[in-house]
Amino acid sequence: MASTSFIVFSQQEEMATHLHRALQRSGHATVVATVFADEELPAAVHQHKPDAILVDLGHAPHAVLDILERIAAPRPQIVACGPQDQSDVILRALKQGAREFLSAAPGADEIRTAVDRIVIEQAALPKASQAAPVLAVMGAKGGVGATVVACQLAASLQRLGGRTALVDLNIPLGDVALYFDVQPSYTIADAALDEGELDRNLVNGLLQPHQSGLQILAAPPKMEDVELITERHVHSVIDTLRADFDWVVIDVSRSWSEYTMRALDMSTDILLVALQDVPSLTHARAHRELLLRLGYASGKLHIIVNRASKRDRVSTEDLAQFLDAEPDMCLPNDYAASVTCVNEGRPISNVAAKSALDMAFRELAQMAYTWSGIQLPDGKKARRGLRKRASRLFKKEK
Repeated sequence: MASTSFIVFSQQEEMATHLHRALQRSGHATVVATVFADEELPAAVHQHKPDAILVDLGHAPHAVLDILERIAAPRPQIVACGPQDQSDVILRALKQGAREFLSAAPGADEIRTAVDRIVIEQAALPKASQAAPVLAVMGAKGGVGATVVACQLAASLQRLGGRTALVDLNIPLGDVALYFDVQPSYTIADAALDEGELDRNLVNGLLQPHQSGLQILAAPPKMEDVELITERHVHSVIDTLRADFDWVVIDVSRSWSEYTMRALDMSTDILLVALQDVPSLTHARAHRELLLRLGYASGKLHIIVNRASKRDRVSTEDLAQFLDAEPDMCLPNDYAASVTCVNEGRPISNVAAKSALDMAFRELAQMAYTWSGIQLPDGKKARRGLRKRASRLFKKEK
């Protein structure tokens, strides 16, 4: 495991010595400087450019947090040690990008665990020059299951080995957190509360981890918080996540707000989800035509037909003629498995592994690799022919 460089900051010499020794004993940390005076910390960070700062908030935590705010972006990762019973201090530290909030006098084991997590996270980060592809999932109309598609696609990408962030921009009343049964501490509206430039630590501090490995940025539950979100915030959030993840999946609203347009502009591919019924197909055609008029390349637009069933009288030929484009994927209808996924907050691979729906989402994830020109991770083999088998569901029964 690689070593991570730290600056130790404490206004108490005894505590600074304790933190320094604990870091060195972790086996994966190198202390490049120990700082006692608040005015020296920003200069030390600029000089040494550490990977992280281990900060003792001491007896005046807000004063120390004021010092951290003076550090220019991009800031190192922050590990804070402070009071566990002051929620305002913890919240402010996390909003400033603290990746860990340890007890006021952490033991060696607590520090070692925090260091290990930071080292693992840094090892998993893609190279800064390789911005992650962004997949925007948009429903042609309400009730077509676009959120389910976004969630299961993101989970499938994560399962294939790509570190994936899932952003809920289906505002208002986005359901990504609900579908994955997580209780997020923060939402994208919290990014809007910061008046300065959004940096990597702040954005990553807003993410909610899921047991599948996904990192989720939830939509705000309160309608009044929606007004806080602007095009600038969406741009900064997506841009930051592209630098830290292998994939960014966005559940976007079908309403044409300024932040929806910004998300679509930044997307490498747009997945338009529809059903096999006339209303949703009509809306899908209207959305596609508008996107083309707005200058989006046709190769960037992908039609995803959800809940495909052979009982419907619509054939693939009918779809291609009606939409002026063949569907890229037909996801089979598996109501029982889909409902279980939502009710239990689990990916389809955990609920119904190797089912037709599981295999379809796996192939959709593999298609995203093809669209983006990225090679599948080592050991992952593409499944061929599933798309053809799924498309047979559209054939009229003879």
